[in-house]
Amino acid sequence: MKILKIGGSVITDKSGYRKAIPERIEKIAKAVASIWKKGARDLVLVHGAGSFGHALVIKHGLKDGVKNTAQKLGYADAHAACCELSSMVVCALIANGAPAVSIPPAIVISLKDKRIYRFDTKIVNDYLQSGYLPVLFGDMAPDSVLGGYPCSGDQIVAYLGKGADFVLLATNVDGVLDDAGKVIPLICRENFPEISKHLKETPNDVTGGMRGKIGELMALDTLSYIVNAGHPERIDAIFSGKPALCTKVVPNGEKSSGRTFMPGASMRILRQSRPAE
Repeated sequence: MKILKIGGSVITDKSGYRKAIPERIEKIAKAVASIWKKGARDLVLVHGAGSFGHALVIKHGLKDGVKNTAQKLGYADAHAACCELSSMVVCALIANGAPAVSIPPAIVISLKDKRIYRFDTKIVNDYLQSGYLPVLFGDMAPDSVLGGYPCSGDQIVAYLGKGADFVLLATNVDGVLDDAGKVIPLICRENFPEISKHLKETPNDVTGGMRGKIGELMALDTLSYIVNAGHPERIDAIFSGKPALCTKVVPNGEKSSGRTFMPGASMRILRQSRPAE
């Protein structure tokens, strides 16, 4: 299985409210459909909720869970918005020739104190084996401790990514950036402690921004890449086993993978030039 995560900041305006960016959705859908048609039939797509999720979680005060009737309405509103965005993505994929099927996490995932406790992955696998392209997304999910809580696309990727061939995060930046704004080409256990000190959470991002993403990836034993979705050819290159500008995340050390990556900046103090999804 190969997992591609499209950041919510790529396909929505996260400074807005339920504001999609149709031209980017179309561009990404065209690239993903092309990869699928080239033979990547073991592909699972996950996308972020962007301004269809984060803004509503804040609006309805759901960062600490669901405690009353008003917040239950907010939960339902946020879930409906996330499904609305996913419908746009799926329709664009279908229009470009990929048989995409949306699988709402609110239906197949249960949380326990903010973390995935149950995940009916059989549905995902059944669709894969039947020749479809499963699409999951950042969504609300029931939580046995908090009543309900946002389940980020990154957490979904981390759960499905165990044992995957690789995970690719397509964001709005070229990768993880150092203090000079250049891409750090490799993150591994040896340099992660230093890099993690400088990873910042993104304001108004209830899933932790780049800090949350790297943390989820480092918990995996799976090779991962962080690439700029504004350059779909880089996504295609990685799926084709070719070099591309990106950050490569290798939790168990460089020897765990033979895949190549573009040499880049040395390991300097990290910063983020702009918010990541």
